[in-house]
Amino acid sequence: MGRIGEIVETSTVRLVAESDRLHDLPELGAIVRVSAADGGAVYGVVSFGETGGVDATRPAVRRGSETVRDDEIYRRHPELNQILRTMFEIVPVAFTDEGRTVAGLPPVPPPLHYSVEPVDANGLRRLTDQPRYLSLLARYQGDVPGDALLAAHVRYVYRARGDDRDWLDRVAQDVARLLNADYDRLVEILEAIDPDA
Repeated sequence: MGRIGEIVETSTVRLVAESDRLHDLPELGAIVRVSAADGGAVYGVVSFGETGGVDATRPAVRRGSETVRDDEIYRRHPELNQILRTMFEIVPVAFTDEGRTVAGLPPVPPPLHYSVEPVDANGLRRLTDQPRYLSLLARYQGDVPGDALLAAHVRYVYRARGDDRDWLDRVAQDVARLLNADYDRLVEILEAIDPDA
């Protein structure tokens, strides 16, 4: 699996990456991997994405019309590929320590300018077999509400695991334990992750 972006802001609780290609970013809730300085890795869940101007003081302006729209705008204005950029945020949820994967925030964030890669199928299964990191997503506070991020992540993993209903049932039980004191919130999340709803 190839590189999809590069870390441009880094902290223990939040990573920001710039996508290698305009308008091409991992979906909300996807799991990605960033190499760590010690040779290990930090795993995170994509929590937000946006495309905007490189210069925040100069917002994008309309370029289209009735006759020029969508892809045609980019063909007529190739400079847009230089003045726009696609960014995505990542919530760190696990890291490697002496060869084993540990759920939780990494002790040290990955360095700036390190590559972001999608997690391969084996890595995704290994990380999500026991998703002890779900409590981090349940408490997440960012541009996307934590409950919406948690639901998007569960739906993403469910599909990536080949519609693994046994896994989904186990995760629903884990979410129920996490949110047993907040019935309304729990029901909302369970309805959002139900593939038959």
